[in-house]
Amino acid sequence: MRVSTLRIYQQGLEAIQQQQQKISILQNQISTGQRLNNPSDDPSAASRILELEQIMALDHQYQDNIGVAINRLTFEETALDQVGTLIFRIKELTIQGSNGSLNDDGLRALSAEVEERFQELLSLANSQDENGDFLFAGYNSSSQPFIAVQSGNTTSVTYNGDQGQRSLQISESRQITVDNPGSEVFLQLPEPTNLNQTTLTANTGNGLMSAASMFDAATFVPGNYEIRFTAANTYDVYDVTNAVNVVTGAAYVSSANIDFNGIRTSITGVPATGDVFSISSPQNIFETIETLRQTISGSLNSSQRSANINRVLSDLDISFGRILDVRTSIGGRLNAIDSQQDSNEANIIATQKTLSTLRDTDIVEAISQLTLEQTTLEAAQATFASITRSSLFDFLR
Repeated sequence: MRVSTLRIYQQGLEAIQQQQQKISILQNQISTGQRLNNPSDDPSAASRILELEQIMALDHQYQDNIGVAINRLTFEETALDQVGTLIFRIKELTIQGSNGSLNDDGLRALSAEVEERFQELLSLANSQDENGDFLFAGYNSSSQPFIAVQSGNTTSVTYNGDQGQRSLQISESRQITVDNPGSEVFLQLPEPTNLNQTTLTANTGNGLMSAASMFDAATFVPGNYEIRFTAANTYDVYDVTNAVNVVTGAAYVSSANIDFNGIRTSITGVPATGDVFSISSPQNIFETIETLRQTISGSLNSSQRSANINRVLSDLDISFGRILDVRTSIGGRLNAIDSQQDSNEANIIATQKTLSTLRDTDIVEAISQLTLEQTTLEAAQATFASITRSSLFDFLR
C-alpha cells in the first residue's frame, strides 16, 4: 500500500502528541497527588467520589452537632450539680431551724440565709450557656424562664418557658435531646396521691395536723385544700383550686378522722377561730424554700414548727430525687453521644480511606508508568526522525 509522505508526518506527530499527553497527565497526577483531576478521567469513580464526599460532609456536621450537644448538656449538668449541693445546704438550714433553742437573732440569721439560698436557686434555674441561651426555658431560650413575684410577705416563682426539648441530629438515624424544660426539672410534682400538709404560720391555736393520705381511691380527688376553723369546734374544708367548700360546718373533735374527697387526716389539740391547715401535693422546690423561710421567721409553737419542718425535709428529698433523675438522664445521653462520636469518627476514617483509593495517586505506580511513557516517547521521536530523514534519492546513488 502506498503511504504518502504527508500521512507519514501526520501519524508520527499524532503518536508523539499522544505520548506527550499521557506524560502530561502522569506528571499532573504526581504533582497534585490525585489520580482524578477531571471527571472525564474516570466518570464512574468521579461519581462515587462525589457521593463519598457528601457522606463525609454529613458525618463532619454530625460531629459538630455532637460538640454543641456535649457543651449544652455539660452546662446543664454543672448547673444541676450546684442545685444538688444547694439542696443539701438548705436541708442543713432546715435541721438547724428545728432547734428550739435558737433565739430571735439566730432565727433571723437563718431566715436571711434561706432567702439568699432562694435567690441562688433562682439564679441557677436561669442559667445560660456560652451563647447566652437559657438552659431551662424549653424552645423559648431567649427569655428568662423563672421570675420571682413578691406578694406581701410571700415570694413565689412563675415559669415563663415552655415544655419544648431541642434535639440535634448526631447520625443519619439518631437524634439526641440537649436540654430539659425548667418545669420538668424544678416544678414537676410526684404522684398526686403523695399528699403534704402544712400548718399556716399565722395560726394562733395549738392544733397539729397529722399526715394526710388517700384512703378511698374510688372517691379520691387530688387538689389543694384548706381546713378552715370558723370556730374553735367547727371547721369547713375549702377547695382552693375551685374556690368552693367541699365540707361546711363540720364538728371538730380532737384526733378524730377528717374525711373528704377520698382524703383522710386528723388534727389534735385546740385550734383557734381562723386557724387554717392546708393539704396539697408536694411543693416544688421554690415553694418548699419559701415555706421554710416563713416557718423559721413565723411565730409558730414547737409542734407546728416541727410539722412544717418535717414537710420541708420530705419535699427537699423529693426535689433532690428529681434533680438526680434529670442528672442521670443527662449522663445517659452524654454516654450515648460519646459512643456515637466514636462511631462517626470511624465512619469518617473509613470514608477517607475509600476516597483515597479512588482519588489519590499511587506514586510508585505513577512514576513507573511515567518512566515507561517517557521511554516510549523517546522511541517514537527517534523513529519519526529516522523516517523523516529517509528519501528515495538515498536509494538512487
